[in-house]
Amino acid sequence: MELLADAFDGEPSPFGPRGLLVLRARPSRHFARDALVCEQGLKPLHVGLEAEGREVHAALPDDLGGFPAAAVCLTRSRAENRANLDRAWARTVEGGRLLVAGAKTDGIESLQKALRKAGLEVEATPRRHGRVLSLIRTGEPPAIFAEWREEAAAAPRVEAMGRRFVTAAGVFSWDRVDPGSALLAEALPELKGAVADLGAGWGYLSAKILESAEVVSLDLVEAERVSLDCAQANLDDPRARFHWADVRAMPLARASHDTVVANPPFHDGREVSLALGTAFLEAGARLLKPSGRLWVVANRTLPYERVLERAFVEWSEVGGDRTYKLLCGARPRPPAGRPRTGR
Repeated sequence: MELLADAFDGEPSPFGPRGLLVLRARPSRHFARDALVCEQGLKPLHVGLEAEGREVHAALPDDLGGFPAAAVCLTRSRAENRANLDRAWARTVEGGRLLVAGAKTDGIESLQKALRKAGLEVEATPRRHGRVLSLIRTGEPPAIFAEWREEAAAAPRVEAMGRRFVTAAGVFSWDRVDPGSALLAEALPELKGAVADLGAGWGYLSAKILESAEVVSLDLVEAERVSLDCAQANLDDPRARFHWADVRAMPLARASHDTVVANPPFHDGREVSLALGTAFLEAGARLLKPSGRLWVVANRTLPYERVLERAFVEWSEVGGDRTYKLLCGARPRPPAGRPRTGR
């Protein structure tokens, strides 16, 4: 958002109230509160935009109409970025302005080349460690936009467990089963009772968990709305319950689950974030009953053992390979000042 704000030289409301649509918007102090209409499906960023008093949607409703200008903030997904540019074009009025803001590591240069190759006149302005692209929306979109839209759309594309799973651009590991998740799925025992899948993604681990007839309920907690939508498309099972939530603001009751399973993310944007993975493990410990167990897969370089030591009476490494380790925590420690009840 800072790159985008730079393009307006500090003008807080460049297009008037509700004049600028921003896809993949992030919290920012650089725009007037009523200047933006935002789309952001990642829960913590969505909540941050709400806290600023922004109009923010997890997915844009059809009846919003056209905008004088629309902007795309780039993510790590090239396919998602290209599809969002097509969507921004469709939401901009004839003669309106389209903007794309991103760092070099987000692929802004390759997108600029693709737009020019498609015959569009693109103005590129270097800003900080990236650039802002600007173009005028005139006539019909280039034909390549339809290809970008189709490439990114939710569709059955990943073969696993004798079926095809629906995924979409912007979803973690959208074109294959993540190797860490596959390793954990193979190692899980026959689960039973109430289970939670933290960071459930498009539902691969959850599908494996639901193969057990002894599982009474399965809570999928996922911060990315598109991922959760894919999981809902993939899991036609009444035992599955879907929660669009940040695990750091856990919507589930403490000490309510027999098993928690997680393949925690360890990046916040492009930066490695041990705090995010730690939050997953700590949230899992809080969810578990006294006899419950946490099953986690993690990159071998991540020092989660000390988190398990702090959160569980017992823990061990139960498998893995050269890249990943499988960890299991048992007998979660009660919160400080709160004695554990039951057995």
